[in-house]
Amino acid sequence: MSRILLTGATGLIGGAVLHHALTSRPVSEWVCLVRASDEEAGRQRIAARLSRFTSTLNAQRLAQRVEIVVGDFTQADQMADPRLDSVTQLLHLAADTSWWAHEKVHRTNHGGTLSLARRAMRMKRLDRFLHVSTAMICGSGPPAILDETRYPDPEAAHLVHYSASKAAAETSLMAGFADMPLVVARPSIVLGHSTLGARPGSSILWVIRACDRLRLVAGDRDGTVDIVPIDWVAKTLVEMLARPDLAHQTYHLSAGLKSRTRWSDLGRTLDIVDPDDIPRHYDEFDASDRAALLARYTAVFGMDEAIKVAMFRALQAYYRFCELNVTFDNTRLLSEGFTAPPPLSDYIGRCIETSGDIIDQFHEDFGNLALAPVPRGERLPRTRLPLTDGAAVLDGTAGRNIARRGTASA
Repeated sequence: MSRILLTGATGLIGGAVLHHALTSRPVSEWVCLVRASDEEAGRQRIAARLSRFTSTLNAQRLAQRVEIVVGDFTQADQMADPRLDSVTQLLHLAADTSWWAHEKVHRTNHGGTLSLARRAMRMKRLDRFLHVSTAMICGSGPPAILDETRYPDPEAAHLVHYSASKAAAETSLMAGFADMPLVVARPSIVLGHSTLGARPGSSILWVIRACDRLRLVAGDRDGTVDIVPIDWVAKTLVEMLARPDLAHQTYHLSAGLKSRTRWSDLGRTLDIVDPDDIPRHYDEFDASDRAALLARYTAVFGMDEAIKVAMFRALQAYYRFCELNVTFDNTRLLSEGFTAPPPLSDYIGRCIETSGDIIDQFHEDFGNLALAPVPRGERLPRTRLPLTDGAAVLDGTAGRNIARRGTASA
């Protein structure tokens, strides 16, 4: 029987992974490393996340099937808990997704990951360490079609500290743990759930909706963004754990050429699922043109509340990512029989149906600290602006507050 250690189970993608695994692979044992006061508190954190995907009662039932180890992955090499010794696979999702808190982000995502890797080396039955990074390690100047071999690149000009820390973690894992059964998965922009829409979490749906409301596209209106749904990422990660053999060490979990999103196509889809009085037409602008964005934003949303100011600052950053116009090649994944993700146009209607006001969604994504000032020394560079859970975070995951919410989960 597989015994899988999961970090980040209380995060958006981690919750989706656990829900999919517990409902589709009941023969596996799942062990969750959770920051909590005790095991029961950790289990309740897991149940709360699972309730985003199912009923509260079923979430509680599923959480009872999970083994809880209380601890922080950044100190994993100091953990002597013998329950970790019998792990056969490790899925590392936990990360600090802050945008500008440089030292803390690097310490967590780089140093913490290496601490977890050192603990993994003591797991004698381990046959896979699946490390979840981000496709956004490409930085600010990627080619239009990007495969996995180009990065990490020590010369890459990263848009945020988060992606720099993820690139550093990949580099150090490859260099320092050659004997570890390492596989790296790099999700592109993770947005919404293909059937539940925004119910599990709005993630960066507010960004797409805000760009649409502004009728403003950075760069080319026929440019592309590489977006994938949470549930597809979760399903793919679980399947990657189950495969006895994988042909490569790094994979993009991305839309690729088949499922990428063009702004012009998305506009036509939104005309159907979220109709307005007149058909959509997006104006193009240079994402560095702050004055143009500010004028349009003020006219549409106003700047009369602190939350709107915070949203404007975050949107500036996201427009820089949208301007990259990059497609992350997923040929490796598809050639090994993994299912292609659905395009955003297939499920954006469901996302809108299950979402609330754009500003409320922004507040949910960025958390209660969204109104906090940017810390001294961590001001957003004018030429290098932001990503996720997916995370991108845009990965997955995506930034949670103006100096972002902190460690996603552990």
